[in-house]
This record gives sequence, C-alpha cells and structure tokens, in this order.
Amino acid sequence: MTEHYSFTTLVHYILAQKGALWRISFYSVLATLLFLPIPILIPMLIDEIVLNHPGKIIENTDLLFGPTEAWFYVAVTLVSVLFLRLCVYALTNAKTKLAAMLTEKINYRLRQSILHHLRHVAISEYETVKPGGIASKTIQDVEAVSTFVNMMVTTLVTATLTIIGVAAIMVWMNWVLALLVFVVNPFFLAFSRIIGKKTAELYRRQSEAYELYNEAVNEVLELFIQVRASNQERSVFSFLNAKTKAVETTSADYRYKASVSHASSTLLTTTVVDIFRALGIVAVVYSDLTIGMMLAFLFYLSTLVAPIQQLMGLVISYQSSKPALLRINTLLSLKQEPRYPHTSDPFQDAKNSSIELKNVSFFYQEGHNVLNGVSICAEAGQKIAIIGPSGSGKTTIAQLLVGFYQPQQGDIRYGGHSYKEIGLPVIRENVALMLQDALFFNDTIRMNLTLSSDKSDEAIHHALQAAQLDRFVTQLENGLETRIGKNGIRLSGGQRQRLAIARMILSDPKVVIFDESTSALDSQTEYDLYATLSGFLKDKTVVIIAHRTTTIKQADHIYLIEEGKVKDEGSYAALNAKGLIKEDFDVA
Repeated sequence: MTEHYSFTTLVHYILAQKGALWRISFYSVLATLLFLPIPILIPMLIDEIVLNHPGKIIENTDLLFGPTEAWFYVAVTLVSVLFLRLCVYALTNAKTKLAAMLTEKINYRLRQSILHHLRHVAISEYETVKPGGIASKTIQDVEAVSTFVNMMVTTLVTATLTIIGVAAIMVWMNWVLALLVFVVNPFFLAFSRIIGKKTAELYRRQSEAYELYNEAVNEVLELFIQVRASNQERSVFSFLNAKTKAVETTSADYRYKASVSHASSTLLTTTVVDIFRALGIVAVVYSDLTIGMMLAFLFYLSTLVAPIQQLMGLVISYQSSKPALLRINTLLSLKQEPRYPHTSDPFQDAKNSSIELKNVSFFYQEGHNVLNGVSICAEAGQKIAIIGPSGSGKTTIAQLLVGFYQPQQGDIRYGGHSYKEIGLPVIRENVALMLQDALFFNDTIRMNLTLSSDKSDEAIHHALQAAQLDRFVTQLENGLETRIGKNGIRLSGGQRQRLAIARMILSDPKVVIFDESTSALDSQTEYDLYATLSGFLKDKTVVIIAHRTTTIKQADHIYLIEEGKVKDEGSYAALNAKGLIKEDFDVA
C-alpha cells in the first residue's frame, strides 16, 4: 500500500540521509562559529585605535608581531575578517551542494512513489483523472514541497545557531538592548505565520488554475486534428485563453500578495533596526556602552535580521507546501487494481491455454449491468469469435480477459486456473489484446515495437514481415529509427494497425484477442493479413471480436452477445442457418 505524505514523512526522509545530514550540520555549525566574530572585529578598532582604548586586538597583534603602527592593526584585522568570510563562503557552498543533493533525492523519491502508485492504479480510477493534472502534481507540487525541504535543511540549523550565537554576544554587550530585541522577535514569527496562511491559500488557487490549464492544453493537443477538421480552432482556443486568463489572474494575485508580504516583512525589519539605532545612541550616552560596541551591536542586530527572515521564509514555505502535499496525496489516494498471489502458471511451458468465462457479470456503475451471467469457453489452440451489436459487451469481455477490470460475479479461468491464482501481470505477459484504436508513442518505429525492451533487429523484421509492414519500413530513409509522430499520425490507419499487430507478434503471446483490430483494413487486405498470420496463430488460442463475415469465418466456434448475455452459439454454418449472421455483421 502506498503511503500518504505528511511533513512527518518528509522529516523521516531527511533523517534517513544521515551521512549528508551530519555533514550539512557540521558545515553549518562551523560556518556559524567562524561568522560570529566578524561583525565585532572592525568596530573594536574604533575603541582601540580611534578612541585610544587598547584592547584584545592590539594586545594579540603586539604579542605576535610586536608594537606597530595603527595601519598595521587595521590591516591584520581586515585580513582576518576577509579570511573568515572566505571560510564561511566555502563552507556555505559545500553545505548548499549537499543540501541540493539531499533535496533532489527526496524529490526523486516523491516522484518515484507517485509513478509507482500510478503503475498499479486501477483502470476505473485512471479514467477519472486527466494527464495534465498528473503532470502538474508530479512537477509543480513536488517542486513546492522540495523548496520547503531545501529551506529546512539549509537554513534551520544555520539560522537557529546564528540567532543563538548573536543573541549571546548581544547580551554580553548590553543586556537591556538585547532583551528588547528578544521581546520584539516573537512578533516577527507571528507576523510570518499570518502571511504564510494567506499565501498558502493563494498558492492553492494558483495550483488549481495551472492544473486546469494543463489538462485543457493536453486535451486540445491530443485532439488537435479533430479540432482542425471541425474548423473549431477559434472556439477551442478561446476556451484555452479563458484558462490562461485564470492562470494569469491567480498567479498575479499570488505573486503580488507574496511580494507585498515580503516587502511588509522587510519594512518591519528595517523599522525595528532604525529604532534600535536610536536606542543604541541613547545607550552610549547613558551607559558604559562604547561607540565601537554600539556599532558592533547594530551590526549584530542587522546580522540577526537575515536568520530571522530565513525562519519567516521557512514558515511561509511550510504554509505554501501544505496544499501541494494535499494535491500529491490525491494521486496517492487513487484506488489500485487488486494484486493477486501468483500461485499457478498455466502458461509455463505451454504453447497456448484454454479460456473460460464462467457465469460472469460485470457493471461499470452499480445497477447497470453490462454483462449478465456470461459463460464462454475456448479450448487450448481454438479460435472463437464474439459477435453482436455495438454496446452488447464485446469489448468489455476483452478487457476483462486481460484484467483491466474484474468481474463482480463469476470467474475467468486460463488453463483451468482462476485469474486470482495466476495474477494479472502473468496474464498480461501471455495474453495480447489488439485494440481497434492502437496507441503509439511519439517516437521511433523501433521504440513503438519493443516498448524499450531488448529485441534483435532480426526478430523485429520478422514481426514486421508477418504483419505485412516490413517492405514499407525498409523503404523509409531512417528505417526502424523513423519517428511516427504523435500517436502514429504520420502513418495511415492500416499501417498503424499493422504496426500494432507487429508489436503483438514480437511479444509472442500464448493467447491473442483481436478487438476489431483490423477494421481499418479493407476486406481483401484483412483476409490476406490473417492468411499471413495463420502460421503465427496456428498454435495460439485466439479470440476474435469482429463484424465482417470474412473474419468471423475463421473461427471454430462463435458466440452471439446481445444485451450482455449469450443469445446463441455454434459454428458459422449453424448460426448462419438461423439467420443470425449477416454480411459485415452489425446487429441493429
């Protein structure tokens, strides 16, 4: 069962990267320790050199180099500051690189989990979602979550340590001013929480608009030929423009409000700094705080702003990633197809297998049965045909046979074994379903034949030859490497069906189901193709769903389906004698 994601899950993923996490933490601590002295070093020179109050810098420099001129003290201090900044820079870069690698690993795991879940999702569930929405969730929402993870890994330790270190130094310098700073800080975090909640809602609206836009664009691109053939480009693209406008509106609103939130945070921060500058002058006049220490205190106060803003940004990112996680979890909530134990394999070491639908009933929507108590049998190596009017349930039978759906009643058996004992992956490995509308990738002929599996050129050309497509492919300039366009648009209908048949031959199934898979061919070409395939199909169990008599005649046994039931069965001659078969069969 695929887990749903929460922030606790993300924390577990981060903690699982122990090596990288420890190194990130080490670099963060070391960078913070090296950074903390930087703001105080140069201001100390004001007291020690300008105001002539020798202190630690002069004492330590004299100890190493002996008494010297003022410019030398400044030079030594400046070199020390620059060296510390360079070390902090190197450590920060190393930390950032490790954090990026850690974040991308979590990104990969999130996307892998989504894809793994989709791999096993039930067809009935998949039919309810749109590819654009899936793409939006696997790209945009995962990025939103990874942004939060990256910020948490890179800023949480550093920002927290910096705040603690700077706070300790500020207390040492002037505890009264430091106390005032600490009183103000909680208001920063409260303000960021309010901002975060508002921006999270705006981000959710923006994500929904992007998803609807992606879905609409994908559908239009899928059906572009139909849109152009119908001369409906204006209306369809006007519809897309409306979706684009929604994206513009929600995105502009989100970006503006997020920008205002950031500007408000900056305004609050700079206002507080200005107030403390004034208070610092008062402290110099009425306490023992020196001018150099006052400047150092203000430098530390300015330094404190960055980690506080980073924590505020982390809170805002946390709020924004909440809706992203919820949207990811909607994908992970899609019901998966059942996974039956593989306890028997009737296909192993066999050339074919018998098929039996035993009292099968099925519905897509409860109360509207598509099949009612259907019983069909094909002996091993036998060819059967299923005929009947459109909507009678023929294609549903084909989809049940390969496990796209499972019957609500009855059983489906291969070689006498229930599909629940065999397992759906084993069935699909040995049972090929040839659809009327074959689907193809926008890729090469080779890829569409092999689906990225390892097949030799000899086997590929043998399959093409059996499907009567080898001559066409060899005449192409790029042969098997020819790209066929989106869903095979560069091929004719007959060529697409032949390519699908060649793909089936290459998979070498034990059972073959033809679901109107030669309907795009004329009768003579279809007859010739089946004649060519006769050698390949000789030892196979074959189920033919067709209307044409030229196709039906090849079957050893025929089942007539009407209104989801077996109305009659028998040989072609027997059914024809009863007047149940017509030329180019299509029962009205």
